[in-house]
Formats: sequence, C-alpha cells, structure tokens
Amino acid sequence: MTVLPIFLLLWVSLAASVQGYANYDITAPQNGRRYYVSKDHEAFNLATMNGRCRGLNGYLVQIDTRQEFDLVWSIADEVSGVGPFFTGITDEGSEGHFYTYNDKKPAGFLSWRWFQPDNWYGENCVEIWMTGLNDIACGKSGRYICEVPV
Repeated sequence: MTVLPIFLLLWVSLAASVQGYANYDITAPQNGRRYYVSKDHEAFNLATMNGRCRGLNGYLVQIDTRQEFDLVWSIADEVSGVGPFFTGITDEGSEGHFYTYNDKKPAGFLSWRWFQPDNWYGENCVEIWMTGLNDIACGKSGRYICEVPV
C-alpha cells in the first residue's frame, strides 16, 4: 500500500522539476557551462531572475571574455533569433562601476555599444546585443540568460 504513494510523490517531484526547464531553451555543454535562454518576455528583476537561475544550479550569465560574449550571443541568436537579453551585470548601488550580481565581483568583460553606458534615466541593468552591451532600466520587459556550470 505504501509503494503507490511513494511512486506518486516521486513522479510529481520529477514532473515539477522538468516543468521548470520548459521555460528555457537549453544548450549542450560549452566550455564547462550550459546556457539557459528564457522563452518569455517579462519585467526584469535581478534578484528574481538570479533566483530562478539559482534554481537551475546556476546564475545570471556573467560575460568574462570576448570569446564568451561571442558564444553567448550566438547561442541566444540561434535559439531565439531575437535579442537583446538581460545579463547578471549591474552597477546598481555603485553607479559606473559594473559588477556581477551573483558574486559581487567586478564584471570581467565590458564591450559596450556605441555611446554606452549612458545611465539614461537610471539604467542599472545590462543587456547583451550582437554589437555589444547596453545599460537598461532593470524593470523593462525582456528575456534573460542563465549560466550553469557542468
């Protein structure tokens, strides 16, 4: 009699974990990382989105090198064909000094689009475009990328 409830609990738990991945396009491992590109546009909040990435055993994408920038952009572009995408880079609370939200370390790679960053009306989040990074208001609607070490 107790086998059925245990089986149901395991099935429900597995279904719930798989359902969480349904909100992302997921890449094969690349350079020791897997990237999860969110499918839905929604108001971006650093703590909320990083929390979702933490639920995947990762964090909001941190662009450390030019090679990683090119890789992340090509993945996002291939998966969705539409950008830009929010990253885990911010200058919230330290205007002009960009750091990674997850570990609070200085951002490793900052290749800005023309005339960026401009802090237009208090922009503290950073999005990735094919042509470079752009500072943007954190509450804007968009998609984001999680980086998960494998």
